[in-house]
Amino acid sequence: MNAMNDTDVVIVGAGHNGLTAAVELQRSGHRVLVLEKTNWPGGQAATKELFKGFKHSVGAWALLIFREEMIRYLELDQHGVELIRPESSFTVFGDEGDTPFIGYCDPIDLANHLIEDHGVDAMEAFSQLGSYFSYFKEMFDSYVGETPPTLEEIIATAPDEKTRKALGELCHGSAVEIMRKFFTEPGKHGTIMGSLSASAIDGTHYGPFSKGSALSMSYHYCAGDTYDFKIPKGGIGTISSSLQKVFEKYGGEVRFKAQVASFLVEDGTVTGVKLRDGEEIRARAVVSTLDARSTFLRLCDREDLPIDFVSSVEDIEYTNGYVQMHLTLKRLPTFTKQLEFVNGTVQSWLVAYIKSPEQLHRAWQQYRNGQIPDDPAVYCYFPSQLDPSLAPEGYHTCTMFTHYFPADIPKGMHNEMKNEMAERMIGQIEKVVPDFRDLIMDSVVFTQQYFEKTFGVSAGDFSMGLLHPGQMFGDRPVPGWANYETPLTNLFMAGGACHPGPGVTCLPGLYGARAVMRSLAAASDQQDTKVA
Repeated sequence: MNAMNDTDVVIVGAGHNGLTAAVELQRSGHRVLVLEKTNWPGGQAATKELFKGFKHSVGAWALLIFREEMIRYLELDQHGVELIRPESSFTVFGDEGDTPFIGYCDPIDLANHLIEDHGVDAMEAFSQLGSYFSYFKEMFDSYVGETPPTLEEIIATAPDEKTRKALGELCHGSAVEIMRKFFTEPGKHGTIMGSLSASAIDGTHYGPFSKGSALSMSYHYCAGDTYDFKIPKGGIGTISSSLQKVFEKYGGEVRFKAQVASFLVEDGTVTGVKLRDGEEIRARAVVSTLDARSTFLRLCDREDLPIDFVSSVEDIEYTNGYVQMHLTLKRLPTFTKQLEFVNGTVQSWLVAYIKSPEQLHRAWQQYRNGQIPDDPAVYCYFPSQLDPSLAPEGYHTCTMFTHYFPADIPKGMHNEMKNEMAERMIGQIEKVVPDFRDLIMDSVVFTQQYFEKTFGVSAGDFSMGLLHPGQMFGDRPVPGWANYETPLTNLFMAGGACHPGPGVTCLPGLYGARAVMRSLAAASDQQDTKVA
């Protein structure tokens, strides 16, 4: 058995958070080794050549809640990261007669669109909703860079009753309840409310009418720049590949196809890791960027952990059904009917069929019953329209996404149901692109099962712990452990399972690394005191 003993920190996982932590630790003077089970960086935010000559972003595909100062702080601007910023983030459409909603990035363009196409009442309602979100944004910004209290503690200590009431609704209410405070006329502005509802169900096991769904909506609209989707040139994987370059520039090492089998534990202290091939690597600290269930129930011996902690980990909700389909196209589609106006404009780069919250609610009910939704909401985007480097000249890439692919599938039925879901997704786009099916050259369909098997993500949950009220802020990943530390000395967490949450933000990796640095510094000070 080979043993390696000259590493300060071992990081498990070469996703964007793992590599962010690696950069922060390595350039502060620590010796860092990153271990990755696959043969590429990026984890669930990677860009891969699924079909010869075509590049697709697998998993995450855009920077939705990314803080741009991280580009400079992590030196990504010096290592190939360029951001493409379309003038609109999406065009949401419904059935014929429904007014499409365009998510313009510029607030003035958005206001003009709302007034001209949806009416003054829509603009006023949207503005009032934005002001209501400010209660959550102020709270989120206050705790984004430090160990947070629980939501209940935050609400209880709010400065006044008005703020307490607003935070209580934004964290524990339903998305539809919040929207109907401002969009008061039933049956009107379906595409606007459908768009908002889609953010409420992302990363949850909820429908938009479910209590608690407002929290995910608030998180998506307040954690980053609302309606400002940023697309890394070359695909989402550019973020991680550039982080790897920065890390290696400072002398760090990434080992691919190196799967960790277990942590090495001695008297409650983690001293390193054991790889699947039997190799043991010793380190002063170990950082896991995996989800909590994978970290503690797969890589740890339960007997080394407190019973109540294990129970909390077992209680984490991960069920999150979805389909991501990647396609190659002969050309860009020509839109008809209510979307004819987007032809030849950037508004056509991402279209979404989301006609109302009620559509999503019905799909959620069918999903909970183990059925494929008969009228799924569908995102369809064409990354190569913005970034021609992703496809051969004259051809294009396309990615489609939908929520609510059943989690409990009868044995042997997965592929059949997956393909049926894909057919229904294509059918929704055919409502406005009748020849869409004829444009498709190749396609591959991924469900949560693919991400679970490929990356070891519990239940395939890309949120690494759903965005539910009991799983955010001071309760993330589990109550009492929102400080990136764990019950095992020298074992830390630094992935999307941690505060502030999922998405390509690099923040959990950064803050997790800083927790490690504080611990190592304290240990060094203690050692110096003993020597003195």
